[in-house]
Amino acid sequence: MIAEALAALLCGYALFVLWRGRLWLPVTLPIGARHARWAAGLWLGYGLPALAALAIWGKLATIGGLAVEFAPLARAIDLLPGMIGFGTVAAGLAGGSALGLVATWWRARRGRAPWTAGDARSIMPQDGGELLPAALLAVSAGVTEELFFRLALPLAVAMLSGSGLAGCVVGTGCFALQHRYQGWIGVVATAIGGALMTGLYFGSGGLWLPIVAHALTDLNALVLRPAVSAWLRRRRR
Repeated sequence: MIAEALAALLCGYALFVLWRGRLWLPVTLPIGARHARWAAGLWLGYGLPALAALAIWGKLATIGGLAVEFAPLARAIDLLPGMIGFGTVAAGLAGGSALGLVATWWRARRGRAPWTAGDARSIMPQDGGELLPAALLAVSAGVTEELFFRLALPLAVAMLSGSGLAGCVVGTGCFALQHRYQGWIGVVATAIGGALMTGLYFGSGGLWLPIVAHALTDLNALVLRPAVSAWLRRRRR
């Protein structure tokens, strides 16, 4: 009964945050750098609640292994633990990064900022001094959002509904809609990314690979490409 009550509470919290459009924190964090402040907010708003829920449910082990609630869905879509390894993901990330850098070079030659899927201008670094806090934000997002949207929230929905599919759909949907500040292109791109991360969780049998992939993707978007773009545009002057 306690587990179900906590699951319902977590679902209600996720809906509240989704309705609000951003995390709610009871205090204003006394951190000057905005990216570092957002990173701390992600830990307080997503990471710690997810870890607390998993601990109370006795499911911390699902971080390193596929939760039994999702096993029937994994079998149904024929995506079982061990089918995806780090090498496959590394190759995909490297290829995507290379294409992104080529596009960044092309846009920088024309004095344009790096391309993003949706309007992400509000979170992009404005100067070199913001790159390190942005890196902290990227890593924090990779860890906390995977814990919350890929594991804790889907588990809560699955525990209440008896459906792992419903849990994954709700988790991915909430993850995508929470990025609606980027516009609908950003929402669609985030939904696709969330579905891919779910596939990585199933195919690797643990959350570590999606966390690494998510963090590296965000580091590429928030740090690498802006830094390269700024350097290239400075050279043109």
